[in-house]
Amino acid sequence: MPQTSPPTSTPPGRLAQFRALSAAQQRTLLAASVYLPLCWLGLRFMGLPRLQAWLQRRPLVAATPAPALALADIQALGEAVNIAARHTPFHATCLTRSLLLGWLLRRRGVASELRIGVRLTQGTLDAHAWVECGGVPVNDRPDIATQFAPFGDLVPLDAFQS
Repeated sequence: MPQTSPPTSTPPGRLAQFRALSAAQQRTLLAASVYLPLCWLGLRFMGLPRLQAWLQRRPLVAATPAPALALADIQALGEAVNIAARHTPFHATCLTRSLLLGWLLRRRGVASELRIGVRLTQGTLDAHAWVECGGVPVNDRPDIATQFAPFGDLVPLDAFQS
């Protein structure tokens, strides 16, 4: 009689992973699934300065006061946007993800900064975008600012505005 191996645990399905998220993360994941394509299109048709201005046109203070979000909650929202980006039918860049996260945080009354950095790797210029709250990256590795030189440190961001 052939010996059977014990059942192996399979990774949880997407629905189980979704249910394991907090309610705020679930809402953010669903919103990001809808808004990521719009941000992607906005970048292509409006360009970064106009899209960024449009996303920031709403005042930072939320219409209905919400309790302040802890850094861990903000980072969880960033992870929810990143998860949504991994499951979109198009390539959601770091810039698209970061613009959307900044907008979502702004809607919640949370001040954040879009950071765009560059580095030279084997003769190739690489660029990367992330969001910081209080100087802490919230949708990327904690040491991302050491990997990329932020534009704001090199050239005033106003120089890129038309």
